[in-house]
Amino acid sequence: YDMPIRELPRIPAEEMEKLKASKYVESVDTHMAFLTLDFHLILYQRWKDVPTVNELQKTMEEYGINPDVLGIAYVKALLWDFQTYGDPTARPVGGAGSTHSPERRRNDVALLATGIFYVSNRGFQWEKELRKEMRSCYPEMSIEDCLIQAGIDPRIVGKSRIHCLRHHFRVYESRKQKEQENSGTTATKEEGHPVREYNAFRHAKNPYVDEVTGRYDLCMKDAFYNEISYLDGVSMEEILGIYGIDTSDLSAACIARIRAKRNDWKLTDARCVEWTDTVCHIQAARLSALISRTEEGFSKIREAAGKLSPIQKKELCRQVSRYPTVLNYPYGYSLREILGKVGISKTVYYKALNDSRYGLADERRKERDSRDLEKIMYVMEYKGFEKGIRQIYMMMPDLKKETFAISKIRRLLRKAGLKTKVRGENPARQRMDKFLEKNRKPNLLRREFRLHRPNEVRLTDVTYLDYGVADEKKKRAYGSSCIDPVTGKLLVFHVSENNDLELALGTLERLSDYPAVEGALFHSDQGILYFTDEFQEKVAEMGMTQSMSKRGNCWDNAPQESFFGHFKDECRYGSCESFGQLKAMIDEYAWYYNNERHQWDRKRMTPVRYEEYLLSLDEEGFAEYMRSEQEKYDKMKAKAQEKAVEKAKTLGV
Repeated sequence: YDMPIRELPRIPAEEMEKLKASKYVESVDTHMAFLTLDFHLILYQRWKDVPTVNELQKTMEEYGINPDVLGIAYVKALLWDFQTYGDPTARPVGGAGSTHSPERRRNDVALLATGIFYVSNRGFQWEKELRKEMRSCYPEMSIEDCLIQAGIDPRIVGKSRIHCLRHHFRVYESRKQKEQENSGTTATKEEGHPVREYNAFRHAKNPYVDEVTGRYDLCMKDAFYNEISYLDGVSMEEILGIYGIDTSDLSAACIARIRAKRNDWKLTDARCVEWTDTVCHIQAARLSALISRTEEGFSKIREAAGKLSPIQKKELCRQVSRYPTVLNYPYGYSLREILGKVGISKTVYYKALNDSRYGLADERRKERDSRDLEKIMYVMEYKGFEKGIRQIYMMMPDLKKETFAISKIRRLLRKAGLKTKVRGENPARQRMDKFLEKNRKPNLLRREFRLHRPNEVRLTDVTYLDYGVADEKKKRAYGSSCIDPVTGKLLVFHVSENNDLELALGTLERLSDYPAVEGALFHSDQGILYFTDEFQEKVAEMGMTQSMSKRGNCWDNAPQESFFGHFKDECRYGSCESFGQLKAMIDEYAWYYNNERHQWDRKRMTPVRYEEYLLSLDEEGFAEYMRSEQEKYDKMKAKAQEKAVEKAKTLGV
């Protein structure tokens, strides 16, 4: 055949005789040699001890085999086989017919040594130039004949690889023929749309495309990878778009392969020599992408420059000084433009470059703070007693002959993450204060207990009830009551063995039997039960507005406190022996209090009768009642003010 197929280097005749005479060589022909499986095992054992190419070459020379005759590619192929599959005699994972069997592995080593195959993440791949030469000869010359002419036994290549390559050649020729037919006609579909070229084959004329290897696959030239190596951070889809390649014509595997090759690429001298209109358009788009990436980089530097320490800013200025300007590159930026883009003034720039002490003030300050912190820690730990900030400040001159400002002591301790335990913050107390502040309600009642109509105000409170005094072990229960301060009527007296949220919610539950007017005031002290979200939501659901006494001021809830006083004076609940007896006695007292017990300041009526009296008044009568109650309230308020003034004069003594 007179075809342009490269032939592998021949082994000299004298070297062939030496190899044939060696017991470690299984077979040899004019182009390649096969080592025995036993010798592969010897080489593997040596490689395990010293995993280098030189060690393998020394071992071959030791056993009478010239490694230069086999070639460095053969030695590297052995090294790849050992690293990939390990022990040459190990039983293959797939059984006797596995592609990783010892026989198949030796053939692969020989193939890899010839240079017609290379290893990728998809396994063995044909060498690109030889594949192109073979495709140019096909179908006039079969793949087997091409391999024989190149000096390769087709049997070691394998039927499956030859079949896949033959199928690829046939598909390529068929699609190339269709492309030529489509390019020579202006036929259109019925709808009037022109016939589209055949997928990736329409990119075959792109100056950066080396070869179209399939309907959705192509190979790019080295010049392409040289140029895109400067487009860091740009996606592969965007890069291919810049170079005029529609990614919808490519498979995901093809894009992934191009991306992987780009990541592993090392610059070469390859350049695109065809300066056509297409190349100029591509270079203009590439330049635009480079400028965009440069501007993005400057923006990121500008954002970070304001947060840099003086030492870091000095290093940034050194890097900027090495950046090419219009003095090095006619179309570049001037130094003023670069400094403006990175957010550094010329004064800072030149000072950072020329002043050797620039940025060292912070370092000296850190060293000084470190020494001062050691002195503070010495005073703080003196004799093992706890000390606050002020005590450290006062003891510093005695122990260290120095005086630090309180603000400096506090700053250095805070910077070191240290806190004094004296008068320290209580996180639990702070959380509780925030909770109370959030749920605290204002005093809307303002002691105007009787300046309302019946059922417009509800007062509540909790008291403890000790009973079972006859027993050796006294018992305690808790009572939560609710009264109407206008009529003095006891609405609810709920008793529980626990002073918890259920006690307060139970009081509200029973109070629902005595509905108040819409927007009625529900007044209590600042007990923790009344601050809970559940309690306050329940009060709102009942249509009442919550009000609270001032902290620690029992007079703001005086009628309720007065009721507890009368109850404990009049009811002998302490004699009860069980909780059931206690509840029964309290229920009995509640009926007695409302229906039979008279009240002096309510026209000597019982609460029930007084309520009936107020409800029976007409508007004029009720107005007269309110005037009299207002006079009483004004006198009480004036008297309270006089007492407050007298108390302030004596500071409460």
